[in-house]
Amino acid sequence: MEMPDFAYDVFLSHNRAQKDWTRDLARRLRDEGFEVWFDEWCLRGGENWIVGLRRGVNESRHVVFVVSPESMEAVWPRFEVYLAIFQDPVADDRKLIPIIHTRCDLPEEIAIRQCLDFCETHGNPLLYEFKLAQLMADLDPSRERPTDFELWVQDYEGERWDGIPPLRPLPPKSLMPLRANPHFVGREDELRELERHLRAGSTTAIGQVAAATGLGGIGKTQLAVEYAHRYGPRYWGGVFWLDMEDEEAIASQVARCGGPEGMDFPGFESLSQEEQAARVKKEWEKATPRLLIFDNVDDANVVGEWRPVTGGCRVLITSRRADWPSSLGLAEVQLTTLPRDKSIELLCKGRPDVLQDEEEAEAANAICDTLGDLPLAVALAGAYLESYKHDVSLTQYLEQLRQQPVLENPALVDFVQDPSPTGHVQSVAATFETSYGRLDPEDETDLLAMRLFHLASHFAPVSIRRDLLLASAGLDPEEGGRLLLHRLLGEFARHHPAPGQSEEEAWEGVAEAVLAFASEENETGLPATLARELPHLRQLAAQAEMRRWGAAGALFNALGYHLHMVGSYGEAREKYERALAIDEAAYGLDHPKVAIRVNNLGGVCSRIWETWRGRGSATSGLWG
Repeated sequence: MEMPDFAYDVFLSHNRAQKDWTRDLARRLRDEGFEVWFDEWCLRGGENWIVGLRRGVNESRHVVFVVSPESMEAVWPRFEVYLAIFQDPVADDRKLIPIIHTRCDLPEEIAIRQCLDFCETHGNPLLYEFKLAQLMADLDPSRERPTDFELWVQDYEGERWDGIPPLRPLPPKSLMPLRANPHFVGREDELRELERHLRAGSTTAIGQVAAATGLGGIGKTQLAVEYAHRYGPRYWGGVFWLDMEDEEAIASQVARCGGPEGMDFPGFESLSQEEQAARVKKEWEKATPRLLIFDNVDDANVVGEWRPVTGGCRVLITSRRADWPSSLGLAEVQLTTLPRDKSIELLCKGRPDVLQDEEEAEAANAICDTLGDLPLAVALAGAYLESYKHDVSLTQYLEQLRQQPVLENPALVDFVQDPSPTGHVQSVAATFETSYGRLDPEDETDLLAMRLFHLASHFAPVSIRRDLLLASAGLDPEEGGRLLLHRLLGEFARHHPAPGQSEEEAWEGVAEAVLAFASEENETGLPATLARELPHLRQLAAQAEMRRWGAAGALFNALGYHLHMVGSYGEAREKYERALAIDEAAYGLDHPKVAIRVNNLGGVCSRIWETWRGRGSATSGLWG
């Protein structure tokens, strides 16, 4: 039998003695998404009371009667109650729901109905919240109805004080194909941040949108799944998951939300797909709290097209994109790698006993460091170690990682055949390839992005100055900003030069840019700015010697000069000696560059001698 539509979810019948209390109740119910008939809000000016009250009762699914001695003696509440009883005399539809504000004698026609007792809630906020949750579940059976007050208090207090709710069943009519991952670790701060952004401190906020962003394999989808299964019950209108990667398939996924797997609208099958999607979007614009998860979306236009423009829905986006237009009003939660302790916990989920062994614990730490604490990589390595728990120690696996490029390690490529909890490919390199494959080398902007991506891989695995990266591409530098390339992503990038870009040309571009920057900074006599770029200078100097690059001596000389300035005389001497040896072999003993290297080496040796004798006079160095 098809349920009739009502303009209101609940009609509040009360006496003026409880007016303030009932008004607060009306506001709470409205804030939770219920359509409430309350006389102050719904009676029209000049309207006949009898006609207005009859209309309100007829247009409301339920009549909540606030029971008190005053309401039992007043005419209008009794009129409203008997209208409800007349429409549903044996309570088949629970038209009348009595709630007891103050105890009093009840006539039989009310007493035979189960009452909600609010008598002890006055002055007891926790008990009031518990009873209110029961009432809301009675008004909307899709909500979970609490029954055990002590258990409910534990959950409520945990959420109230920024705790994270336990895993709980999702509301009925939800469409959520992904289960919670039993190996989920960490991300507590990110879960709380998502909740703060989506709820925004008020259940009446309209159109809250949050995005979990980060590189492939960082755990964006997994975070959204965990959020849904922990916070989803708060969205009693349902949780709806949509994979937005294929734009042509989005309409069918939206339509599916209204079918038997989701909200199950009557007569839905007779509509076209376009009509079904429109029907779902219209439902999403109601005040009912719902959670929409747009997974794997990078196009702001797609979000704008499918996001409800009003109503109680919240939208959670997962995306590799980090630069969203401000017009969307989107709050971004950027995911970084796991903290080391959580990374080790994930790695050893299948064999936690190994951490009791000091050598194995050190190997676990080194493995996570080698994998850059990337959740996907750590999880795949953990699955491999669990499968071979009797054959491969963590120390042995660490040696395997060191014997070949990390992204070619079998555990990270094709070892895990079972589908992942999020349905994603179980390969780190393939995950990176998914994003990289979206770049079009025929597009000028995408081609530049491919070039810069490859150039960035030749820097050290620390943050990179934006102007240095642009200079390495021969572009005009821009002031400010730093970039960070994950070490595994850097390994991937080194094997993916842009079309027409040679690996040698790319490396030399980076080396020349860093050498020019170091020379300019050394000439200022102020070492602070170059100090942050030392990892790049060190790495490039070592690689330059190995590659027999013509300016290798100059890189070691620049490094030595900086170390000399900051008082690291022993290491400065070592770098000057390397510069001298390289340039003597390249240019001969009589070349001016060699003379400069000798002078610099002599200066730092003099400084070392003077420091040893306690004299500490200044020395100078030369460039060339």
